[in-house]
Amino acid sequence: MKKNKKLASSKTEKPTIAIVSLTCCEGCQVAVLDLGERFLALSEKITIGDFIMLEEKSEPAVYDVVFVEGAPITKENILRLKDLRKRSKFLVALGACAALGGIAEIKNYQDKNERLRYVYKNFEGINNPDIVPLSYHVKVDFEIPGCPINKEEFFAVVKQLIGGISPKIPQRPVCYECQIKQNKCLLQTGLPCLGPVILGGCGAPCPSSSYPCDGCRGPLKNVNPDKLNKQLMKQGYSQKEIDLIIQRFGMEDRIYPELPIIKID
Repeated sequence: MKKNKKLASSKTEKPTIAIVSLTCCEGCQVAVLDLGERFLALSEKITIGDFIMLEEKSEPAVYDVVFVEGAPITKENILRLKDLRKRSKFLVALGACAALGGIAEIKNYQDKNERLRYVYKNFEGINNPDIVPLSYHVKVDFEIPGCPINKEEFFAVVKQLIGGISPKIPQRPVCYECQIKQNKCLLQTGLPCLGPVILGGCGAPCPSSSYPCDGCRGPLKNVNPDKLNKQLMKQGYSQKEIDLIIQRFGMEDRIYPELPIIKID
């Protein structure tokens, strides 16, 4: 695998990382803690400068790797994200909210003001921005997808990074993992599964439990959504219903390449 010399630590210094949360449910951080004793063993080989789930520590001037969970929604979120980017050698988007916009991005595809009035009785003065992924504001070096992330994938990526190896997620669909597990194809039973166009690596937990994949890991590179649309329409789903599925995790602006590309400001 390709070596990343900038992240390889010396024999005397431990690599310094942070696991930071912006606006989100913090489910990805919980997934990290689900590693249990393996995370404790890993923490002996690194210095953790910031991780809200652990004790508070003073932050170093520079991080080797920063994992950022959540969407940058508030002004404080954006300032924190930009500061971390300046002080980190490698920045990783952790989970669907950071990589895609996540569940919160659903409102981008609706009337935001109407949604605001539905949720809040007194909504005057409430900030109601569009929801965007981290990459709207800063350069993102790598993404660990999912809602929440796959703890095993996180564990593998961390070990690769601190070992000076550039991580890579194979471009295989969720269907690949369903075949390995010998799952019954949900598309063939009439359910609107996004497995053919979604990046695998999660172990296909949803289809394995007879629940359709709805795209929390984002689309494969250069995916052709038209083939899936035709398949779903044959099963009686309207374009509106299909759109609602791919909007669930903020995936629509990635799966349709004709949409404007959001650039870093």
